[in-house]
Amino acid sequence: MAARPRTRRKRSLEPNLYESRGFYTYRNPATGTWHGMGSDKAKAQAAARVLNARLAHDTDLVARVMGTEGVTLKHAAKVFLEERVDAHPKLSASSKQNKHYRTRRIVKDRGDTRLDQIDTRWCAEYLDENYKGDPYIQYRSVLSQIFTFAQTKGWMNNNPVAPTRKSDEAYTKQRVRLTVEQYQAIHAMAPDWFKIAMELALTCLFGRAEVVAARYDHIYEGALHYVRQKTRERSKTAFVAITMTPALEDLIQRSRRLPPVSPFIVHRSPKRISAEAKKREHWSSITPDMISREFAKLRAKVASITALPAVAQPTFHEIRSLGSRLLELKGVPVSDIQVLMGHADEEMTQHYLDGHGTRWQQAKGNVYNMGALLAVPKPS
Repeated sequence: MAARPRTRRKRSLEPNLYESRGFYTYRNPATGTWHGMGSDKAKAQAAARVLNARLAHDTDLVARVMGTEGVTLKHAAKVFLEERVDAHPKLSASSKQNKHYRTRRIVKDRGDTRLDQIDTRWCAEYLDENYKGDPYIQYRSVLSQIFTFAQTKGWMNNNPVAPTRKSDEAYTKQRVRLTVEQYQAIHAMAPDWFKIAMELALTCLFGRAEVVAARYDHIYEGALHYVRQKTRERSKTAFVAITMTPALEDLIQRSRRLPPVSPFIVHRSPKRISAEAKKREHWSSITPDMISREFAKLRAKVASITALPAVAQPTFHEIRSLGSRLLELKGVPVSDIQVLMGHADEEMTQHYLDGHGTRWQQAKGNVYNMGALLAVPKPS
């Protein structure tokens, strides 16, 4: 059993000593057993110091025998990024960036913890105390990947994250959906390149990654082909061919007329070509962060959005949800919307469709002859 991660309130306590409602307990670092230490903090602290001094040596011996002595979470994370993320031939650049970002946060928080001191309780408390909603799911996933990798190295016997909750059930999403009026207000103020980005997201239900990756040479055989980046490794539904319609053709033609000449559908002429831009496939291309920053700048000018708390204000990703709802209102079957969004299951599509007000279910009771249904056969 391992020492639990400390909150600010608990950091004044000796290692392995914990307080709950005024009472103190000590966790034996060698056996994982718990022992009551009473309500006197000074006595509990003194006892914990003595116990830690006596038991720390025994714990080191166990780690030495198991071959995990000195292997910290920081070291495991570093090797994980090198061998399983950076060297992965199929991971997209954005996926690698996200894994690096979350791994750095975990290492910053708990990097010095030895792997042999990490158990399920440690994982559960770290996740519960630091993350809510989607971040809980994302950081739990990365932590699990690190520990699964550590198993392949023989540094851990099991994955202590596995028994923890897969999601934060108590979390209620605070971000509100983007309305048609808000979309129109932002679109009216947007520069031409961002208008194309917004329309592509609304028409094709693209997320940021798909918007920035869309190219003219992805259009062939009468369709715009795209790969849903988040699910490309998990499902064949991530590969979608969108039939070219007059509206989509018009969008593409307006995009082509925007300077400079570029292979990307969404592109722009920067005031200066930075060193970072020169490293990209083409200097006129944009990044997902540019999309988010431009949207945030424009939504700050919409009164109905700025009136909302910061955590509730819609992001660019909400355009994808708005587009799916507009298609549903036009009578497009949910199954077709699911294909367009690149979702593997309908449940995720329904999640995007929810939140735009009441979705009335169309019942066709008028097709029945109610009189015939109520007719009672006469006795013979």
